[in-house]
Amino acid sequence: MSPDLPPDNPKRSPGGGHRLLLGNEAMAQGLYEAGCRVAAAYPGTPSTEILESLSTYQAGNLHLEWSVNEKIAVEVAAAASCAGLRSAAVMKQVGLNVALDPLMSLAYTGVVGGMVIIVADDPGPHSSQTEQDTRLLAMAAGVPVLDPVTPEEAREMVHQAYLISERYQTPVILRPVLRICHSRGPVGPVSDRYEGPGPAFVKDTNRWAATPRHRLTLHGELNRKLEKMPSDPLVSGMNGLWRPSKGQGEAAILASGTSAAYAMDLIAERGMDEEMPLFVVRCPWPLGEEGVVETLGGFKRILVLEETGPFLEILLRHRLNVSGRTDGLVPSEGEVTPDVVSEAMDAFFGISNLRSQISKSGEGERERLLSDPGSGIGNPLSEEPGAAAGAKPSPPTLCAGCPHRSSFWALKKTMPGAIYTGDIGCYTLGIELGAVDTVLCMGASISQAAGFYWAYRQSEGPAQPIAGVIGDSTFYHAGVPALINAVQQGAAFVLVIVDNGTTAMTGCQPTPGTGELLSGKEGRDVPLEEVVRGCGVKKLWIVDALDFDALSNSISTAAAAAAEGEMAVVISRSPCVLNITERQGAVPAVDLEICTACGVCTDRFGCPALVMEEDGVHIIADLCPGCGICIEVCPTGAIAAPGGRKG
Repeated sequence: MSPDLPPDNPKRSPGGGHRLLLGNEAMAQGLYEAGCRVAAAYPGTPSTEILESLSTYQAGNLHLEWSVNEKIAVEVAAAASCAGLRSAAVMKQVGLNVALDPLMSLAYTGVVGGMVIIVADDPGPHSSQTEQDTRLLAMAAGVPVLDPVTPEEAREMVHQAYLISERYQTPVILRPVLRICHSRGPVGPVSDRYEGPGPAFVKDTNRWAATPRHRLTLHGELNRKLEKMPSDPLVSGMNGLWRPSKGQGEAAILASGTSAAYAMDLIAERGMDEEMPLFVVRCPWPLGEEGVVETLGGFKRILVLEETGPFLEILLRHRLNVSGRTDGLVPSEGEVTPDVVSEAMDAFFGISNLRSQISKSGEGERERLLSDPGSGIGNPLSEEPGAAAGAKPSPPTLCAGCPHRSSFWALKKTMPGAIYTGDIGCYTLGIELGAVDTVLCMGASISQAAGFYWAYRQSEGPAQPIAGVIGDSTFYHAGVPALINAVQQGAAFVLVIVDNGTTAMTGCQPTPGTGELLSGKEGRDVPLEEVVRGCGVKKLWIVDALDFDALSNSISTAAAAAAEGEMAVVISRSPCVLNITERQGAVPAVDLEICTACGVCTDRFGCPALVMEEDGVHIIADLCPGCGICIEVCPTGAIAAPGGRKG
């Protein structure tokens, strides 16, 4: 970043006091220092720890909340900003899809107090449905976006983002990617917290409640802001050469985010510091192409390194001779790892005519060039760098004793042959049990189940049983409107809400059903069953997920109701095993004389506490919480509870 930091930026400590922090922890420190007064988020890897870390700072004028979804988080933060306070909304990249409606409008109306939207991208993807590029959505919305290179820069950019936001009265997106969020780096000591003015909302209906006629005017104002930003030193100082170099005319590198950090390391390792120009982009939108062209226009070739898509490459390709993802020098999908950067640099500087070879060749020849080990590129579709040749990765699985496993097994038993629509959460792993057929996005299990219902209702054939599965947190997040729609339209299927009382996949954050607030204090709980009834559902069963017979009977009864045209909901309730402190029951015993080593419990049921040995199945007592569902699963009755009860 610019060596001359803005007035309220924390100065780098000249020595001592640094801590080794995750990028998420560094951004939390930046939010605290910069005087953020309201921060709202929905948990999602890789962004979750930002709000959790911010909650450890003691500030009486700081409101934090886990919002029901990202749309609400942006709306809460926007209101605080309109009242003049600094605010933040935090999410992962797919969460921005949920928040696009308020964001697109907010770009027009603008803000008063600084508003930072931290959106953590997940190139790879490692824990997401997509590896989408937030910069594209930022450009579509007309919102500035900043790309940090290190955790310390991520902290500094929080301050920079607030200053840009307040100067131009616009929300600003800070876009750390996975390796910024979850890598550690030295971060300076905590500086004094900035104390801004108190809340003071000024009514102006032409701005805050603008009609379409006024929105046209606001759009023009937004466009003028975007035109001014690239020439503002507050913004332009964020993009530039990494360090002066002697290299001129032949080739240069342009990089952003962690790709720039990897390039810096490799240039230093190879002793190319003085010969290799590296232009680092920290504000990719609005880019200010003129400044980039002025600096790099004399170079014949430019290697572009960025995540997640070829955003900068596309912006510059008509002005500069750029190479990267669009011509195959960098794989067109996946994370840009140090190995990918190294291979791209080798190919770019070692085979100068590679680009022309690829572009002029036919598809078959192009594939040959890209897969040829001698080309220095490697195959973009090859295994992830560092993976052992021929190694078979273990699939992810639900925890031992997870109540969701019982729900899936009961669903398969009572509704065999049904279409099982799944959703986003740890219960997505029901796919390993053969009880999840579709996974699209949060809340889609209900909408897709309704879609299948209407599709099959048109057929004169036998009715198709349909069952959707959604977690309690996901239901609060995006399932409520989908269920209201399904009920109002008259769809009929079974919906199983697996209620473990937490947002388990991202670290066991509370849900509205628990009444617990982010601060740890008690709020008002919003019971799941009351929400379901409020959506218009008349047929509702609430059952203990570990009472297998009762659960199976409830699902069976619900299926019969759905077949009669009723929307039927089963809440399968049991706490997450990560939140229990005592065994659910005694560890079952296996009678090896009866066990046939059929593999139903180890392969199809898939509990990690069950392992197949040469003499049959064994139970790892240290892993088993004693849920007892394996007793019901064993087809031969070899697994029994202490005392002899068998399935």
